[in-house]
Amino acid sequence: MPFDPNLFVAEWYCGLNLPEDMPAFAADALEAGFDGPALRRLAGLVKPTSWDVGNLFLDAIDEIGVIEVRNREQAIFRLAKVVAKKILDGSMDALEGAQRLSRYAMEAGYPDGLAEFDQLADEPRWGEYARSQDLVRADIIAAAERLLAYFPT
Repeated sequence: MPFDPNLFVAEWYCGLNLPEDMPAFAADALEAGFDGPALRRLAGLVKPTSWDVGNLFLDAIDEIGVIEVRNREQAIFRLAKVVAKKILDGSMDALEGAQRLSRYAMEAGYPDGLAEFDQLADEPRWGEYARSQDLVRADIIAAAERLLAYFPT
């Protein structure tokens, strides 16, 4: 998969990356042709802590310059689209994807395009009132298609 700094930054905004992940990110950026003093310093860190990383990461993403994700809300929608695409291409189970998208919906305040995943993720736990998992999966796939249509970029 090609280097996608926006995906890494989105994961960072959502607290999914650790300081130990930063040197590999910087090395990938350098390998992809980006350059700058902060990227080089970040790539050279060994077992960094948050203290070691400090503002280097922010400086590094400024050096990359093609970062579109600049806040938590944009990050949530970027990651939601990644999950929706995985559901559609079959690389992620629809029920697992709905669980993830439900968490993103909650974190973003249940916006249009994401809110319906909360119910879809919860439905299999409705006991005798739940529809079959096949029907729920089909609705999750349809909702993932709508999500990508609603947020195309």
